[in-house]
Amino acid sequence: MKLILCQPAIQRFEWELEVCLTNLQSVGFGMKDVVLLFTVNDYKVPETLASKYGVEVHTYTDKRSDRQYIPSVKPWLWWQYLAEDPEREKEDYFYFDSDVIFRKRPDFRKLKAKSDRWLCSNTLSYISVDYIKQCEHGEEILKRMADIVGVTVASLETINHNSGGAQWLISHPSAEYWRKVYADSNRLWQYLQTVDSNIQKWTAEMWSQLWNMMYFNIGPVISDELDFCWATDPVKRWNETKIMHNAGVTGDMHDLFFKGKYTDRVPFGEDLSFVDKLKCSYKYAQAIKAVK
Repeated sequence: MKLILCQPAIQRFEWELEVCLTNLQSVGFGMKDVVLLFTVNDYKVPETLASKYGVEVHTYTDKRSDRQYIPSVKPWLWWQYLAEDPEREKEDYFYFDSDVIFRKRPDFRKLKAKSDRWLCSNTLSYISVDYIKQCEHGEEILKRMADIVGVTVASLETINHNSGGAQWLISHPSAEYWRKVYADSNRLWQYLQTVDSNIQKWTAEMWSQLWNMMYFNIGPVISDELDFCWATDPVKRWNETKIMHNAGVTGDMHDLFFKGKYTDRVPFGEDLSFVDKLKCSYKYAQAIKAVK
């Protein structure tokens, strides 16, 4: 099994990956199993990470026809990586974002993905069909989004309670699948820009990834083993889950670590003593301090 992360080669992702890789080592993941995919921005970023951590890196010139929607870089990189060597389509992958840390390794004996059955974290509250329907003009938006991907609303209803995302265990993915996920991410994003609704638009790529599984006859299954907490959660959630996603903090939350402050500088060596010890954000601040 490979661990795979996809991102642009820019400073924000360099420090985030340093935090992530340091944490992965501390919970017992082998660095030789880590694959980092980058669009070429700063060549130093992949080189530094490869030499410091011994991970495998692949860089690709960003030839996306539409770069407006930043998350579409992830399926695009997957597509390039698999198309480059079809042998890579025979692997199993643990796929997650660079702003993730682990309290402990998930029990992979409980996480058996198959080529037609992939495992994911619970994201029902913001990805499920039920979520979309309760948004303004939700029924109409759902129908249009399903049309864009080429699936029926009825088929999406069948996976309503397995509408996962965020962290994935994927078996034998195809370049063709990721090519379509990339294209549909942009199409969904563009469509969502035109609607007057409170639907969360930024997650277009998550819907594209999940719904295209229906298109390619792959079933998603939510696993408790991949349950995760957010930076804004009470720290007891850290102990109830094995994964933390450093997201949800906004600039006005002055007692939590806000990654948006560090797009062009690193947080290493900063005084983070202000971070509330009763929130999961504190655990991320500790993970930053662990980077040597």
